[in-house]
Amino acid sequence: MHTLLDQILDLFFPPRCAGCRSRGAWLCTPCYAACRLVPPVDNCEQHRRLASRFLTSSAAGYLFEGALREAIHALKYHHQPRLAEPLGDLLVRYHERYPVTVDAIVPVPLHPDRLRQRGYNQAALLGQRLAQRMGVPLLDHEMVRVRYTSQQAGLNRAERRNNVRQAFRWQSSFRPPARVMVLDDVLTTGATVEAVAQALQAAGSREVHAVALARGL
Repeated sequence: MHTLLDQILDLFFPPRCAGCRSRGAWLCTPCYAACRLVPPVDNCEQHRRLASRFLTSSAAGYLFEGALREAIHALKYHHQPRLAEPLGDLLVRYHERYPVTVDAIVPVPLHPDRLRQRGYNQAALLGQRLAQRMGVPLLDHEMVRVRYTSQQAGLNRAERRNNVRQAFRWQSSFRPPARVMVLDDVLTTGATVEAVAQALQAAGSREVHAVALARGL
């Protein structure tokens, strides 16, 4: 929801689309409509290749390309948290088409050092809109990243798995829900969501479904 400050800033500094740079919206209607859904058969094939015993399912909503790629980069690296609004709406649109039944959403956490640098967790911002639409809690403090890891970009699957091994821990006085959605912005090899899923199952979850806004090409 826009605050009064947001409305004032938009009046004097109109937002520009992350995709085409047109004025008036953080992600304009044509760029929003151009985001291409990942076919379900492709998600199923990618999940089969992941072959993770910790993930009940894994899927990504859209292809990581074009305006969506620019918008995610702006959200993560150029301090544009307002982009979480249209991107969160894209997640909602995907979920309405391909729903998953869970008891809660757990966004992939950032290490405290990186969270201080960025100022927010982009996965948690995306999850707010989806959790509200699904009517389930967003558990964005209970799963913690206990080990600082290097960026996953540029690493192969084996290196990514090693990079995030034992990097997450459920840190709460209550057990995690039985059915959980692990939410991330981009799904590439699945190493990160798999590591979070392993920590959730170790703490007591029975089903863990990984969902990401986009799938890396």
